Amino acid sequence: MEKPLVQYEVQDGIVTITLDNPPVNAVSPRSLNALNEALDRAENDENARVIIFTGAGDRAFCAGGDLRAKETFGDPESARAFRVLGRSTLNRIESCRLPIIAALHGYCIGGGTALGWSCDIRLAADNTVFRAADAYLGMLPSWGMGLTRLPRFVGRNKALDILLIGEDFDAQSAFDMGLVTKVVARDGLMDEAWRIAKRIATASPTAILATRQAISQNLRTTWDEMVQVEDSLCEMMAAHPDATEGPSAFTEKREPQYQGLNHERS
Repeated sequence: MEKPLVQYEVQDGIVTITLDNPPVNAVSPRSLNALNEALDRAENDENARVIIFTGAGDRAFCAGGDLRAKETFGDPESARAFRVLGRSTLNRIESCRLPIIAALHGYCIGGGTALGWSCDIRLAADNTVFRAADAYLGMLPSWGMGLTRLPRFVGRNKALDILLIGEDFDAQSAFDMGLVTKVVARDGLMDEAWRIAKRIATASPTAILATRQAISQNLRTTWDEMVQVEDSLCEMMAAHPDATEGPSAFTEKREPQYQGLNHERS
């Protein structure tokens, strides 16, 4: 029996999804499919509130696509299929019903940057090394990060610096560009991820999801369209039981009892 390439754990409503492909957690179609299956599992858990996404071991969060795998880069057709899967995985991360906290460490290269930077909250250990140097492998960023999201995240000039020079940069540089939320000591990375996860888990899941949907839409729509998106989401939230529960709990000085997302499916 093959060892799973993605580990899945859940505790107190917090799901931890871990890429586990030593030595550097390089990804292939099999591991990306396993990641998508783990996201499905988390979404279908009615008690889950937040996902922490990280990489096993000390060397890397993810060093990108597995260049040795023929099903990844063996021929144009394989490359095309891997590109489609990578792009859909990034979209899947953005559209997941649960917020995702990336706990990045070690090497975060190529497709690894795409997986990490697409998460909602991005924590980087102080030993994290980022690199997006596809051109130096005769390739292009193809998952919808480097050429699509990255210029919107950091601006035209910084995106060109990252992609054309293709050199390593550290966690502090990534923080200065807004690519990561916070830089923490390596030995405190998961503690900080858990601290933030536990805080987010106390908020209204519906309000968290609507906020994430609005921000995602903001990258893709005009101002006038975004006003309509915001208005629609705010109307939905105003009619939701959580909008009454939150103020009531605040007034009564108690913890709010918000409805889970799966309640809305029934």
